Amino acid sequence: MTVNRSGDLSPQYLEVYFKLVMASSKYQPDEAKEYIESYFFNGNLLSFGEQTSQLFMEAYKKIKEENFEK
Repeated sequence: MTVNRSGDLSPQYLEVYFKLVMASSKYQPDEAKEYIESYFFNGNLLSFGEQTSQLFMEAYKKIKEENFEK
């Protein structure tokens, strides 16, 4: 997926991306997190900036909570 590096990624974008990875690969939240860190962030969570890294972790926590409630 191509991403414009001119700004921070939105929380909604990161949540939707998490759900897409989970649905397409049948991953659990922890597996999706590892996949996204490796392939989307190229192993460096700060590659899109500190704000995006923080939002990514918030999206992960939200997805994990939603998945836990099911």
